[in-house]
Amino acid sequence: MTKETIDLKFNKLEEVVKKLEGIKKFPKDDFLRHSQIQDAALYNLIIGIEAITDIGNFILAQYHHEVAKTYKDIIIKLGEYKVIPRKFADENAAMADLRNFLIHVYEEVDIQKVYLYIKKAPDIFRKFAKYYIDFLDEN
Repeated sequence: MTKETIDLKFNKLEEVVKKLEGIKKFPKDDFLRHSQIQDAALYNLIIGIEAITDIGNFILAQYHHEVAKTYKDIIIKLGEYKVIPRKFADENAAMADLRNFLIHVYEEVDIQKVYLYIKKAPDIFRKFAKYYIDFLDEN
């Protein structure tokens, strides 16, 4: 990946955060009633998780010569290498499982759980971006 590609991923992540901030303002009843809002939430969650794992995978490969086998491993390894705090990695490694679930087991998605996750996702994505930017600036 090039610097331009990484910048595009950071820009996309910032866009996703803004959209999720808007979506999380919907009252729960409205969110549960409108499939278009749900679809936007699901799509932006997936794209946000893809962005953080793509950037994280780049950091692992470029700076630690490490290749993760799974999305979850990316987050765990970032904690091991102290790119992100270990506790933060442990708390958010399941995010990769959410991505896989949303994509591969979409017929079983509990939209009420998605609504709860939407409430915290923008802050989590912001923290990932901050940790990545701090790491890249230092290296």
